[in-house]
Amino acid sequence: MTSQTIPFNRTFLFFKKYAFENRKIYGLLYLAISAFLILWLGVYLTFTNPSLFQERNQVAYYFATLFLAGCLSSGMLFSELGVKPKAINYLLTPVSAGEKFLCNIFFGVFVFFVVYSAIFYVIDATVVNIANWKFDTHWRVINILHLNDYENPFSEGPLTDLFYLYFPIQAGFILASIYFNKHGLFKAMVGLGLLWVCFILLYLLVHMLLPQGRFLEGIGSYEIVEPSGDNKVIVIPYVLVGSVIIFFKFLVTPLLWLASYFRLKEKEL
Repeated sequence: MTSQTIPFNRTFLFFKKYAFENRKIYGLLYLAISAFLILWLGVYLTFTNPSLFQERNQVAYYFATLFLAGCLSSGMLFSELGVKPKAINYLLTPVSAGEKFLCNIFFGVFVFFVVYSAIFYVIDATVVNIANWKFDTHWRVINILHLNDYENPFSEGPLTDLFYLYFPIQAGFILASIYFNKHGLFKAMVGLGLLWVCFILLYLLVHMLLPQGRFLEGIGSYEIVEPSGDNKVIVIPYVLVGSVIIFFKFLVTPLLWLASYFRLKEKEL
């Protein structure tokens, strides 16, 4: 029986083996992302609208492609578990479940994020410079390391808040790829759609139950609008608000990863 500890030497050799055996798959993935970005932004170059390359739109392209590519690729991280011969070979690899899981998380989440950001920056910088030359504009290439310097095209708040949405969704796709024996990617997409519907229904229900009014400064306080004009403000305890924010920002992703790890460990038993 394989030891469930994570010795450094064995883990390093397994990571090295994984990178070598999957270099073509990841290479094709990054080539596909590059081709998609080149095609998408290249088509925009043929249009006569120079504002398509302003900074606000560049960050929209960055996050839209990140969500699409990151979630789809994560949904296939453990796809070999859905094919019996590959699953047997993978599960019998003489390393612990923790090493296998950490390896996939390292290459599928962290390395993917860094490489994707580098690919986007190179392609975006090239296309923006061509657009500036073609349209005689002076748009600046976005600095991915300082995203909060730019306007959020999707919602209010800083751009980096979108990462609090991206990583939990990506973690959900990873869990689905391990939990379901077949078609985990498509089931994750269906589950995400149902979850979105539930959030909409919950929002409508809360809107119906609460008296007429509005939230002030996020969810920390709620102003009740009275017909007489004498409005009242209900302040929600800071501890409760802070706990909810911390949970959704920092705990959802690790919890989903933990559930994925235990599900992978169950398959090895």
